[in-house]
Amino acid sequence: MKRLLCLILTLLLWISGSISPASAAAGDTASENHVKHRMLENIPLIVDNGAPKIIRALHYSYANNRYLSLRDLASALDGSPRQFDLTVSDGLTDITTQKGYTPVGGENTPFPDTMGEDYPYETESLAIKPLTLDGRELKYYGFLGRNAADREDCFLNLTDLAMQLDLSLQLSDGNLILDTAGHFTVDQQALDEDRFYFELHSAIAGDISTGEIFDSWEPDLSVPIASTTKLMTYIIIKDLLAQGVISPEDNVMITREADIMSHSDDGEIDLETGEEVPVNELIYGMLIPSSDECALALAIHAAGSETAFIRMMQKKAEDLGLSDKVRFFNCHGLPVYTDNMYTTKIQNRMTANDMFLLVRYLMETYPEITGITSRKTAYLKTLDITVRNTNALLYNVPGVIGLKTGTTDMARNCLVALMEAEDSKGKQHYLVAVQFGAEDETVRTSVTEELIRYAKQRLMMQDRP
Repeated sequence: MKRLLCLILTLLLWISGSISPASAAAGDTASENHVKHRMLENIPLIVDNGAPKIIRALHYSYANNRYLSLRDLASALDGSPRQFDLTVSDGLTDITTQKGYTPVGGENTPFPDTMGEDYPYETESLAIKPLTLDGRELKYYGFLGRNAADREDCFLNLTDLAMQLDLSLQLSDGNLILDTAGHFTVDQQALDEDRFYFELHSAIAGDISTGEIFDSWEPDLSVPIASTTKLMTYIIIKDLLAQGVISPEDNVMITREADIMSHSDDGEIDLETGEEVPVNELIYGMLIPSSDECALALAIHAAGSETAFIRMMQKKAEDLGLSDKVRFFNCHGLPVYTDNMYTTKIQNRMTANDMFLLVRYLMETYPEITGITSRKTAYLKTLDITVRNTNALLYNVPGVIGLKTGTTDMARNCLVALMEAEDSKGKQHYLVAVQFGAEDETVRTSVTEELIRYAKQRLMMQDRP
């Protein structure tokens, strides 16, 4: 009977046009793996006031969210001081700077003038594609497609390209203007005028070595912070280690609570009730792949219960002079539900300014955290697994050494990024960019990279005549 009802429902949806015959039969796998682009653009690129060359661009989901053809850009810059070679083969894109481009045909060929609703330009879905720059692995979202000669091509976001290739690019009156003598810079005044931060909950960028704030957006707004919570959890664990309450060599007995969490939808590392895992491995698991179950296991071991550990977190916030907008409900950052008749979904909250102060204290007190958060991978011997860091800026920005990502539906995509950089006199500084509330990982990575690069730019401008 259930099968008959399902068949009738499917038939009705088919007739109404809600699903296609193909998807009714086998699932619309093509739409899951590929995108048919409707917003295509031929952008004239003017290099050093020369003759324009066409760069093909895809607009992802919304107008002006441009992804440029790497082959077109490489061809247009060939022979200039900013030239680069490019190979795209079997889904792998490799960029080699300061080397002439080897053409494959079809470069700088515009999309047809007849582009419209039925134009069938198709690429693989937006995703992090295998990409290297001078042998260094990068983590950027992009598209793989074909060019006019049916050769593999890669499309990357306009801003990401400018940052990685250090290009002085401007968009003016429908043209891309490139000065090969210039370099990528962040014009924060222009970004503010363009409402750059409007899509975020809050943000802040500055130098925690001096306490100077370079720029901010809603820095005192209380917002959910997701797994960036684990920076406070780490501080409490380090305090207890320093006090001798727990030891790095302790074997933590996994409780039923941590076991249940590890096998939930948010589970990252499988933990079983009764097994023993060293404290250090759980710290690595908490910070690198952002394991909530590792954070919970540590909290229960250190304080006897998560409730007691949360009290320590809240007390530490008060001791550090953080605002009364800091609220912790758990040790990991996931949503929790109140146990009442009218259940309420609540999350840990903080301001961007509070997080800036927290990171400053952390780096003054426990700078060894970067020995963990700067690692792209780590092998956890007892658990016999290799874990991978969720912070894409470790790949994309030299000098970034941490710290923590975070994601929930309410908090959206968050990132606290830390960079070690020298000022104009050769003195080392720690720069931080805090970003809460990006709508997806693409925005989280791009916006935080712009913030941390701006912080470095400001640092290098100091003490100059």
